[in-house]
Amino acid sequence: MSVLQLLFAGLLVLANGFFVGAEFALVSVRRSQIEPLGPGSKRARQVLYGLENLPQMMAAAQFGITVCSLTLGAVAEPTVAHLLEPVFHAVHLPEGLIHPLGYVIALAVVVFLHLVIGEMLPKNLAMAAPEKTALWLSPGLVGFARLCRPVTAALGACSRLVLKAFRVEPKDEVEAVFTSAQLGRLVEDAGQAGLLDPAEQERLEDALGLGSRPVSDVLIPRTSLVTVTPSVTPAEVEDLTVRTGYSRFPVCAEGGGGVFMGFVHVKDVLELEDADRAVPQHVWRPMATLRAELPLDDALTVMRRAATHLAQVADASGRVLGLVALEDVLEMLVGEVRDPAHRSSTPLVPAVTPPPPPAPLTAPPPAAAADPATAAAPVGTRDPAATRDPAADPGPAQGVLTA
Repeated sequence: MSVLQLLFAGLLVLANGFFVGAEFALVSVRRSQIEPLGPGSKRARQVLYGLENLPQMMAAAQFGITVCSLTLGAVAEPTVAHLLEPVFHAVHLPEGLIHPLGYVIALAVVVFLHLVIGEMLPKNLAMAAPEKTALWLSPGLVGFARLCRPVTAALGACSRLVLKAFRVEPKDEVEAVFTSAQLGRLVEDAGQAGLLDPAEQERLEDALGLGSRPVSDVLIPRTSLVTVTPSVTPAEVEDLTVRTGYSRFPVCAEGGGGVFMGFVHVKDVLELEDADRAVPQHVWRPMATLRAELPLDDALTVMRRAATHLAQVADASGRVLGLVALEDVLEMLVGEVRDPAHRSSTPLVPAVTPPPPPAPLTAPPPAAAADPATAAAPVGTRDPAATRDPAADPGPAQGVLTA
């Protein structure tokens, strides 16, 4: 009988561990970890059902833990104490100490097994691998909750009444949504734990902080801009590109005041036939307008929807303060972006060193009279350029600027 009671006590410890592990797994797992597995996994669907009915699952788990713990105390402690009595009699322990000492030792053994196997071990496993633990244990807990639905429903109603008495709103599901501040702390913790490289951590922090920085942080002041007038010609745009290294030029009215009418991209004017006529307005590209206090993430959204790389920034009165380039906003996320239009440290057009002037032609020294039949042409005294055929050899090529 004692052996069967010990086996039953062991089953109660394992059952207690099952309920503890299932409870902590459901609390620790995130819906985003389980949803991708849902269509093809019955276990995943059971976990999702448990997450959607979390109060019922918690009530069932607590009910199972309580029943197992109380039954374990009622069965295991007297059984262990009874098994220790022959040992105490063999060592001639006084009769008055046998029952108290047996009870204390039995209680210590039961509490140890209950805490280690029935509580701490399943809890740590569930917290270390919540997804796997939930997939393995949640289906059993869901079945137990359905079996004990009347009891768990009554327990859930009682718990909600108590929570409302303390002005606490009960939740039917674990909160799985995080604010940007909470995500920032998670990224910081992950970086400190070595789970993220410093570069990855910096990019994530920059992305999360994008919404807290205004457009004015990346504003290019109007006084620093190279602008063109509506009468600008393709040749002038090409010349500006060569001299400044820029590929886009805002178009503003004569005098440089007012809002920008758009911007001219150098590649749009390269194919225009007449390089000396003003760039047509249909070639101008549109430009969005942003407020200086607008967050950068909203500015990025506006520029993407408008399909524009430049946006003018205006204050509350409508006065244009400058420009924001899409590239500058992206650099806040990924660091410096190298663009072919960037001015590099080397000249855009390499200087052409003129060839040295040809050596002057000199007449050969007078030669002694010789027989015309044996006279030869002088050697090494004539410039090769003097005899070069221009049609056959056009000479050295000059530097050509290509778009």
